[in-house]
Amino acid sequence: MPKTGLHPLARGWLPLALCLCVAAGMLLPWQLGSVGLFEAQRGAQWLSFSLAIGLAGFLNRRTFHDAIVEQTATRWHRAVLLSSGLLIVFALWRAPYNGVALLDLTYLLLLGIVAVIVTISARRLPLLGWALLGGLLALLMLIYALLAIDHISLVWDFANRHDFGPGFDNVRFFADVAVGVMPLAMLYVMARPRPSKVAAALCFAPLAVWWWLLWVSESRAALLGLVVGALCALWLFGRAARWPVTLLGVAGALGLVGWWILNPIGGAGTEDVFVRDITSSSGRLALWADALRYTFEHFPVGIGPMGFAGDSNLRGAHAHNFFLNTAAEWGLPLALILMVLLLFGCRVIIRRARAMPDQDKPVFACLVMAFVGVMVNAQFAGSHIIPLSALVMVLVVGLVFGYRSAEELPPSAPTGLVPLGATLLWAALMLMLAYLLYAGLELYWLSVDSTQVCFQEQGRIYLYPRFWAQGRLECMQMVEPDHWLFW
Repeated sequence: MPKTGLHPLARGWLPLALCLCVAAGMLLPWQLGSVGLFEAQRGAQWLSFSLAIGLAGFLNRRTFHDAIVEQTATRWHRAVLLSSGLLIVFALWRAPYNGVALLDLTYLLLLGIVAVIVTISARRLPLLGWALLGGLLALLMLIYALLAIDHISLVWDFANRHDFGPGFDNVRFFADVAVGVMPLAMLYVMARPRPSKVAAALCFAPLAVWWWLLWVSESRAALLGLVVGALCALWLFGRAARWPVTLLGVAGALGLVGWWILNPIGGAGTEDVFVRDITSSSGRLALWADALRYTFEHFPVGIGPMGFAGDSNLRGAHAHNFFLNTAAEWGLPLALILMVLLLFGCRVIIRRARAMPDQDKPVFACLVMAFVGVMVNAQFAGSHIIPLSALVMVLVVGLVFGYRSAEELPPSAPTGLVPLGATLLWAALMLMLAYLLYAGLELYWLSVDSTQVCFQEQGRIYLYPRFWAQGRLECMQMVEPDHWLFW
């Protein structure tokens, strides 16, 4: 029993709570009537951040503080941290809109901080906790599958691909969530002394329906992420990954059959099997070319945070690629540092996978599949910008680095007085959270007021999301050019 007197499941509650937040963000917007789906999901994300930082961050502030001190103990780590800090300050100073730039920085930093807090919490989860986490997500998938089937049956005769991600402003936002949730849901099957055939049968139906939704909506990035994730799991774990990979693969095959024979917008017997040209880049190549141009024309700090949402080109408000978007808006050096961190994380995962006991590998294989899937998907989408997909990304990153083998002892609770520095650090995080809320709401009202103006400027009714669904900064400036966010 831990020294705190709490059951390990109670000490590792945060991942479970975030799963419930994802579920609320996916299921409740259908019931909120006049509230926009994107706005409701951004609200769910902010509440999740508040839960993670305000409560879990406070309870774990000493561990969080000690982790930062440990990571800055070497000269190399301090040099990287100092270089990154100077680049960030320079990017903020050179940014066209300092208020917007600070909002973007706060948001991105909080994403990383919540991932670290999830990592700390996940280290305390017992095997039962991992099974419960997977069960919650499997239940979410089942409920969403039933709601989606009900919705699609009502609009079958005039459905379009966006009907296959109901509850989201865009079907791609659903796909960004699915690529992380589907492998995590299989924890319900794998987080046991031996994988359960009964649990696999319970997970199979919702997995097949979600695969069907992805196939029919032609969500190529998510499909690619799931396939690459499964291949990486087979490469890393071999026979130990056969259970999760087989379950995911058979469900995927059934979803593909459903795409062929149960498809109101394409499939067998139709003139056009695909809704659109699946070999096209869907405009991404143009966005990537712009991102590369901004990267080198504005070296070393890019065009500024949220620059894609205010570059006078009324098209996608982000580059649909995590690293290119970072390079264009924050500069190439920071993007390279992020890439090195990702590669280092992959090295850590590979070393842990190869040294892990065989009985733990099926669980870790699910986490690796989710991690690889969301990272592959992030190279073709703005999943770190869209609310629920960013929350799933944070959850996946925290879980894969927080998982501990059954042979490892759970970390003991720190004893003694909490250092003042740890409390001050937590207070600084709360101030960041408050700014995220205040500046985010200011940007929200600007986005609402400028929606009609933006529609008139671009000649068609379509929203380009950044922080909120209508994210074009130049349209907002037309409505209120002297707003403090644009100073």
